[in-house]
Formats: sequence, structure tokens, C-alpha cells
Amino acid sequence: MKIMIVDDDYMISEELKEILLDLGYEMAGVVASGEEAIQMAPDLQPDVILMDIVMPGGMDGTEAARKIMDLIDCAVVFVTGYGNDEIVERAKNTEPHGYLLKPFEPYEIKASIEIAFHKKKVEDRLKKAYKKLEQDVAERATLLSRANEQLSALMNATSDTAVLIDLKGNVIAANTIAAERYGMPLDQFIGICAYDLMPPALAESRKLKVNKIIATGKPLRFEDRRGGIVFDSSISPVHNENGEVDQLAIYGKDITQLRKNLEALKTREKELKGKTKGLEDANTALSVLLRRREEDRIEFEERILSNVKTLIRPHLKELKKTPLSEDQDARINELESSLEKIISPFARDLSSAVLDLTPMEIRVASLVKEGKTNKQMAELLSVSKNTILTHRYKIRTKLGIKGKKVDLKSHLLTFHK
Repeated sequence: MKIMIVDDDYMISEELKEILLDLGYEMAGVVASGEEAIQMAPDLQPDVILMDIVMPGGMDGTEAARKIMDLIDCAVVFVTGYGNDEIVERAKNTEPHGYLLKPFEPYEIKASIEIAFHKKKVEDRLKKAYKKLEQDVAERATLLSRANEQLSALMNATSDTAVLIDLKGNVIAANTIAAERYGMPLDQFIGICAYDLMPPALAESRKLKVNKIIATGKPLRFEDRRGGIVFDSSISPVHNENGEVDQLAIYGKDITQLRKNLEALKTREKELKGKTKGLEDANTALSVLLRRREEDRIEFEERILSNVKTLIRPHLKELKKTPLSEDQDARINELESSLEKIISPFARDLSSAVLDLTPMEIRVASLVKEGKTNKQMAELLSVSKNTILTHRYKIRTKLGIKGKKVDLKSHLLTFHK
């Protein structure tokens, strides 16, 4: 530890120097005035300065000590032969690290130096801790300010209301849109009791909901109507460190337009259902009409085929048995060929060999050729499925493919391609 002596009395300075060296301290230097001490201290860098208070000249020890402590980091112990109140008060204002009255004993000097040095180290630690605390506080203040800015931006980025209240309903925090919906600026909205801004009935209803949330500790969601606006509202509890609900976060989304759209959609849905029912009825009537038209067509075809078979074909057969000239025979053949072309569209391109089928069998054969299923044919012809199967069996028999692995539809399609 390096000690610096500042005293205008040469004898006292030498005495102090010997005592300090005997005590094992290192001497940083000895000066005789405050001005010289201020000049030398930055170069000597003492750990402790033993400073006389009353010195001749324009600067006393208290002033010199104050300026030195502003320049370097050291402890100052005032050494004086004066103990009056004025001297003590001047020393106290400098906030020294010790005070030593003349005359002094070596043990007193050692104790004063050690206590002063210890006090200085404690001060240094406190200064560092204080500085660190200031830095931490500044950093936390910056982080808190940043967090508040982010929270404010987040709350005001939405067009929905966001409010934080205490258990009495007083607004702790809110976004701008929430205040605007109550017709006031945000700074006036903060601190006001939200219940006072509501109609009495709504306020009582809201209090009941809040009490339920406080009792259960669970959030609640509901629809709320205010001034013709429909809100999808939710209230969430905020718990303190003891797990108790001490605040409530309220979020409200304006769903007025959504509700109007849903109502319009329901109305439109009813209209569409009515139109769909009308279309279904029209479709049913059309199906019945088409079925009847198909039945009429088939009946007409059957009548034509039946007439050809019973009224014309027998006479042609009989006529061909009579003696005919070559020209007559040719004309009979041409007549048969023309007759086949006439009746072919009605019989779905079936050959004359099929004219032995009954009218119902011809109808079934025509539907088979169209690709209708047994069930469809039964519905079209108003008969059972077993009846259709019986007709198919008879058709295969008359076509000579009974018992053969021949598809009936494919076989029918081979006629008059």
C-alpha cells in the first residue's frame, strides 16, 4: 500500500514518514502544500493520502483533498491538530475516509490508514455495484420501453377491442379502438370504471360474468350487443403470483357484418331449398313424361312390327309360293328388302329372323341392345326383374345362343351393322 503525506510542517512529515516505514508501508511521496499535492498525485498514484487540513497559502487540505479525489481513486485521511467544530465540519463536507488528530500514536495511524483503505475498497465496490445497478436499470428500462411499444403496437394493430381491467372494473390498459368505441381518447379511458360506461342492465350482466370467471378461474366467451353492434367477446383471467385472479383481459371482435351475412345466407338457403324442391318436382314429372313417351314409342314400334308380321309377311310368303315371272320374283324380293329397311329402325336393327319374337321380347331385346340393366328394364316396362330374366332366356333360345358363352347385347349389335 502506497502512502502520500501532505503537510507543511517538515518535522511532522518526517515523523509520519518514519512511522509509516516502520509499519511496513511504502512511501509514494511527501509534499508541503495542497497545490503541490494536486500536481503530484496523478503521477504518484497513492492508495492513501495523509492530508493536513490547515496549511498556509490559498488552499487548505479540504479543498486539495476534494480536487485530488476528483483526479485519482484514493483514500484521504485528514491529519490536524485542530478539533474545533468548524474544522470537523469542513472535513465532513469533503467526505474523507478518516480523521486523525495530532499528536498521534503509531497504532492510531495504522488503524486510521487500514480503516480508510478498507472504507475506500467498500466504497469502490459500492460504486461498481451502483454503476452496475444503474446499467441494469437502464437496460431494463430500455427493454420495458421497447416491450411497451411492442405491446402498444400489437394491441393497436387490430380493429378489435382489447382492454385490461382490475376486479372493480377499472381500466388498467387498452388499445385505441376500445376507447374510440366508448367515445373518448385513450388517456381519458385509462383509469375509468368500464361499468360506468355501460347501460345498467348490461353492466349487471357483465359483473355476473366477471364474478363467474373469478370464481372458476376459467375464461368465458359470449356474444355482446352494444349500440347496434354485435361483439364476439371473451374474458380471460390474469393470475397473480399466488394464483389468484386479480385482473381480467377482455377482447371484443365486431361481428355485426358477419351476423348479417349469415342471416342473408340462411335466407338464400331457404330460397334455394324452395327452388330445389320445385326442380325435383319438375324433374320427377319430366321423368314420368319421358317414360310414358318411351312406352308409347315402343308400343308404336310393336304395333308396326306386329302389323308387318301378321298382315304383310304371310301374304308375301304365300305370293312367293305361286308361279312368278323372273321380273315378279325380283320385285317381290325388292319389296321384302324395302320392308326390312322400313321396319329395321323400329326393331333396333334386328334382322328378319327376329320377327319371330313377341312384341314384349322385341322391347326387351331393344333395351338390352341400348345397354339397360335388368333393374332399369323392369322399371321402364313396369314388370318384375324375374320377368325380364324370363324374356332374356326366351330371346337367347330363339336366337340360338342358349347355353353358349355369348353376350346377348354383343350378339344383338351384330344385326344390320
